[in-house]
Amino acid sequence: MIARVTRAMVCGIYIACTAAIAFVVAGCTTVGPSNSKTLGVSKIAIAISPEQLKRIERRTLRETELLSQPQTAESAAELALLHHPAVERMLEDLDMPGFDRLQLAHTVNPAFNGGVRPSTVDTRIERSISVNLMTWVSVSALASESAELRSRRVQAADELVAMLFVARRSWVYAIAARQSVFYLADVAAAAEAGRDIMENMRQIGNSTELEFLRAQAVYADTVANLTAAQAAAAIERERLVQAMGLWGEEADRVQLPQRLPDLPITAVGPEGLEARAVSQRFDVRVGRLEGSAGEAGVNARADVRSAWLAYRGEYDLAKHAQEAIVPLARRVSEEQLKLYNGMLVGVMDLISDATERTNAVSAALNSQRNFWLAEIELQRAMSGVGVSAVAPPNGTNTLSSEVVSHAD
Repeated sequence: MIARVTRAMVCGIYIACTAAIAFVVAGCTTVGPSNSKTLGVSKIAIAISPEQLKRIERRTLRETELLSQPQTAESAAELALLHHPAVERMLEDLDMPGFDRLQLAHTVNPAFNGGVRPSTVDTRIERSISVNLMTWVSVSALASESAELRSRRVQAADELVAMLFVARRSWVYAIAARQSVFYLADVAAAAEAGRDIMENMRQIGNSTELEFLRAQAVYADTVANLTAAQAAAAIERERLVQAMGLWGEEADRVQLPQRLPDLPITAVGPEGLEARAVSQRFDVRVGRLEGSAGEAGVNARADVRSAWLAYRGEYDLAKHAQEAIVPLARRVSEEQLKLYNGMLVGVMDLISDATERTNAVSAALNSQRNFWLAEIELQRAMSGVGVSAVAPPNGTNTLSSEVVSHAD
């Protein structure tokens, strides 16, 4: 009787651990509780006009709306633009002090192309907030006839738009880290249950001391992995909060989804990317004014090609992990369970298989994260920020350094 109960417990735990794999590839929607509190507005030492006050109130309402729901990569970018205190310094350098940040995020500059967004824009890559912001800051940055003043404005414009991509990247890292915690928590729970079962089996003489110690070692490893993942997730959340310029109560109210978005059905193709980049990239437009348009154009094409190749490669890897590696790990687990039910393998074989599944799922999670990071890098390459107009394509820049700092 005890053996039958033990076998049923092992099967139940093993199935539960196997089911956790589906979390990697299945959709999941999380809706956090709404919070009707308004954001606190920092005390301003100087007098402000009624119009400025209304502008601040509108922005505060929008920030409250964004914080009342789980963040997306785009809402994180918008919050960075609306709330980050460094934005005002950059706007001052652009001779746009106190400018309406909602207007920066949601409208096209009337002085840019007659207020009409370029017809070549593909919103899947060239996101609306980035395009809108570029129309405002590029006009201001490039309008000055003074080379010294233009240089300062170009740097401010570059830094301001690049801030959006930093926020998007930080969001990807934070969600991926959180998703890893959820999965490893399930693995640790299953490993703990497996260890307890092995201990019971040892007490009644159905397993050896060595088998129990091996199960204990597997559990200890999963706890260590879970602890490291929890610490990493907490750090990545703080980096995201910092990228959005939040602190205090606002930071505590940030809600995150449980998982990254599903991979798109198809990848963006390379058709027209280089031509669009050369015609609209910020650094190429600067290069035309500085007399280095040819060099800037060559670098822009190389930057976009490299970004697209990385993007396409990460997409293929993530698709392969999702459609081949993870399902294969699931099938192996199912077959292993059949052998266990037929008394052809023991509990330790199941525990070893669980370790292999953990590695497969972790690799799939990393591939999914890397794809979304590569897409954001392609977005950055299309905008031409975070690079010098005449820097070599493989030169170090602010954004690439930020990516390296997150490397595994």
